[in-house]
Amino acid sequence: MEENYSAKALERFRNPRNYDELQEPDGYARITGPCGDTMEFWAQVDDGIVSAASFTTTGCGPSRACGSMATELAEGRPVAEAKEISQQDILNALGGMPEAHRHCALLASNTLRAALENYQASSTVKQMKTEA
Repeated sequence: MEENYSAKALERFRNPRNYDELQEPDGYARITGPCGDTMEFWAQVDDGIVSAASFTTTGCGPSRACGSMATELAEGRPVAEAKEISQQDILNALGGMPEAHRHCALLASNTLRAALENYQASSTVKQMKTEA
């Protein structure tokens, strides 16, 4: 099985980056994909930039690799740009993924986007309360 994955993907199967819950996140999302894997993403945003992102998953090695790469791609980017990280961006950064596991990158992309949308929604509410 391992011969079907790049060295970068295998490294993140075994040692995913940012695999833990952030203690004081600005945004959060949890999505269960059609395959039954559940991903959770947390994001911390400072001055419109994703300063920290983390995730967990109930899924397999490819899910861990995709979640890990999504957090790595998001950190340091403006929220609007990080929200645009796509399934293909994650697959490209990992050096590809066998067809049977490409959906893991879509789940990671969708969950990251949802966490950042959660941040934007809660930040809008906080701003409205401040202005009131």
